[in-house]
Amino acid sequence: MFKLDEAFQHLQDRLLLTHAGIRTVTGHPGTLGDQSEADWVMLLSDFLPARYSVGPIFAVDSRGDSSQQIDVAIYDKQYSPMWFGGSGGTKFVPVESVYAVFEAKPTMNSTYLTYAREKVASVRSLHRSSAAIKHAGGTYRATDPSEKHIIGGILTAHSSWTSHEGAMAKLAEHLPAPGEEDSLDIGVALDQIAFDYTPAPVDGQTDEPETTLTFSDHERQLIHFAIRLFDQLQRLGTVLALDMREYERALGQRQ
Repeated sequence: MFKLDEAFQHLQDRLLLTHAGIRTVTGHPGTLGDQSEADWVMLLSDFLPARYSVGPIFAVDSRGDSSQQIDVAIYDKQYSPMWFGGSGGTKFVPVESVYAVFEAKPTMNSTYLTYAREKVASVRSLHRSSAAIKHAGGTYRATDPSEKHIIGGILTAHSSWTSHEGAMAKLAEHLPAPGEEDSLDIGVALDQIAFDYTPAPVDGQTDEPETTLTFSDHERQLIHFAIRLFDQLQRLGTVLALDMREYERALGQRQ
């Protein structure tokens, strides 16, 4: 048998050890931050199907607006143009191509939760276009962008709260209701807790299910986070088909 639970536990332990090892040799916040982002990009890239690209980005829209810099984003590259940004650095990704955005911090606390909410809102506030898609049997209508939710979250190694129960109480206090522009759908502190607002199936169905704040069991943080993130991504399906004509209009704005 493959011991899936133990495999996730070993991965969780390894990430915590990596973070602790870096902290013993440097207190430089930039170095710690770079290592944390790289660890999360590696973890998500290894776990998610190949259709998802993972890395730091700026999201941009057809009106020339940009998000704040996003530490870790999940985005589409198979059907979306990647016009700008080097292959080894931060990319500028059309907002229509973004599935999820995360802020990576060393610690989960109320200050960093607020910071993550601001980053998520900077992406969701961008204008998203949508185009119809031709297929063998006809044409799929242009999807209303509001039907394609952008997942927002926070990724941390440690919780600032001293107990699992205390963390649950603080998260319930500081997380906004789902559906707000700055709401967080999912997050994890590897040493203590994961939370999510994943819709729960009702009688085996997933249409219009109830969405409530859910927490991981203690010591099951990573596996809880991974499974719930995958569930949320599955529910989104494919990203929007961006309207290339809206982006083309930018060519005529500089004369």
